[in-house]
Amino acid sequence: MTINADASTSALCATVFVLTPIHPKVEAEADRRFGRVVRIGQDGMTKAECLAVADACICRTGALSAEEIKSAPRLRIIARNGTGYDSIDLPACKERGVLLTNVPGGNAKAVAELTIALALAVLRRVVECHVRITSGLLTPSIDYLSGSLLGATVGLIGMGDIAYHAAHLFRAFGCTLLVCSPSSPGARWVTPDKRYPLPVEHERVGLDELLERADVVSVHCPLTATTDGLIGAPKMRKMKPSAVVINTSRGGIVDEAALAAALKEGRIAGAGLDVFRTEPAFGASLGELGTLPNVVCLPHLGGSTDQVAYDGCMIALENVENFLNGKTVVHRVA
Repeated sequence: MTINADASTSALCATVFVLTPIHPKVEAEADRRFGRVVRIGQDGMTKAECLAVADACICRTGALSAEEIKSAPRLRIIARNGTGYDSIDLPACKERGVLLTNVPGGNAKAVAELTIALALAVLRRVVECHVRITSGLLTPSIDYLSGSLLGATVGLIGMGDIAYHAAHLFRAFGCTLLVCSPSSPGARWVTPDKRYPLPVEHERVGLDELLERADVVSVHCPLTATTDGLIGAPKMRKMKPSAVVINTSRGGIVDEAALAAALKEGRIAGAGLDVFRTEPAFGASLGELGTLPNVVCLPHLGGSTDQVAYDGCMIALENVENFLNGKTVVHRVA
């Protein structure tokens, strides 16, 4: 979707708030292309002080609540560098007339790649054994036999761009694919189209059947009121004791407390998590998940390859620049 905007404040006269650090090369471009760039902690500025003077905001990570958006009197556009925008209060943007843009699909292949990396790391007990031997513990291979991705049954929850690319990678390992996506059309991944040009061999099933049959459950749906807590204790009880959960989508879809309990009790074999309900995730915020040997925790690295981060941040920057200069803006979501 595109929109043309008349700029009352041109880019070279505007103040742009970079909410959290973006790609270093794009940080330098922002300083060159805008009149003033403000950042939390720069010159002692707080988030509230940055919002008070911002004409625009570039947002890679972090959140903007309804109260924060309403407290920014000059704010006219928020540009996300990724696909998801659940951390930005959409109703507040609409109420205030603040444009919100994203970069759909830009990180899909990178996130799919990390999905495979997590599945392999958890199934083959990579991190668990690394920690043991580097801690000085004898780790006989016969005592650490593992599952395998080769020929496994993989359940994909969701059917968007990331799931599509992950599906092709899983198929390269000879995996059987089960897919649950009630909102997706029946022809998706079956009939080639511009978005999904290569068919993917798969079976569409309900969520319960997917959980009962899958060796790997991989989450790829957005976080909504419907999917919040979707994989909780009752659903986990349907899974195989040998199954693993991979989440590279959004924290909150998988109930973290229920997952920790299931892992401790041996009802699920392992988990690979790149997203958490509370982010940035580290230390105590991980809860018990951060202490379990059969869990691999990452700090939302899915789209964080150098090229993907650069491309996404540049699109966000150019959206802001173009909007402020009255030119075309792409990927409007509000």
